Amino acid sequence: MSPVTTYTSRRGEVPCGDSDLYAFLTDMRNLSTVVPEGMITDWQATEDHCSFKIEKTGRISASLAEALPHSLIKYNAETFLTGRMTIEVEIEFITNFRSSFHLTAGVNMNPIMKLFLGDSAGRYLDSLIDAIESYKGFAKLRGYNQSL
Repeated sequence: MSPVTTYTSRRGEVPCGDSDLYAFLTDMRNLSTVVPEGMITDWQATEDHCSFKIEKTGRISASLAEALPHSLIKYNAETFLTGRMTIEVEIEFITNFRSSFHLTAGVNMNPIMKLFLGDSAGRYLDSLIDAIESYKGFAKLRGYNQSL
């Protein structure tokens, strides 16, 4: 098995509370609304699983692995390019109407694949932070309880 390489994003902030952000991100049907436009195709999702294609990466299949209310969400994903990976979202309370979060990805890669990817994985995580921060539907998230 290849060693796990860890990538961590910058910290983002959003105008909704930690419990609303948690509820929104644990429903995987919502994730397509925060992915940068044009980045994915062939989107399919249920509440706890999604799959999609990314150019030059192929199909990615992801599922909800663990969810600790209002603070941590873990997803397991599988790609043809890197195999299994984990993605963690850590959410922190700021106020009832503001929270911060960051992403950590653990990717199983051999040294050649790591060299090939370079810092693109870290840039990709930061682009997801940008997309979540610029999401226009945060007013709808307050008291969130179903997919948007």
